[in-house]
Amino acid sequence: MTTSTRFWGRISDELKSASERARHEAERAVRMGVLNVDLVSLRRDRSRTRAMLGERVLALWSEQKLEGVASDPEALRLRTVVQSIEERIAAKEQELSTVRARTPDAETPAPS
Repeated sequence: MTTSTRFWGRISDELKSASERARHEAERAVRMGVLNVDLVSLRRDRSRTRAMLGERVLALWSEQKLEGVASDPEALRLRTVVQSIEERIAAKEQELSTVRARTPDAETPAPS
């Protein structure tokens, strides 16, 4: 009877361990997916903002006020937006590389 109890106890521990590993791996995969979607969105926003900045510079150039681009409030605002987006992209890429570097075994606590 004791052998049978130990056997089923080991089976139960293995199932709990496998379940925890699967849960951690699923959470990791979801987090990576969310970060990838965020990165796509941020890159699209950056491209759109850069295009708006380019349009602003072209408008100033057409008006022959290109020297005023450094002091133009709209151009400065757009540059600031691009810089903040690039900082957010760098942070998301760092977070994504951290999540990718984690191994499932390091996240799963050892069964007691």
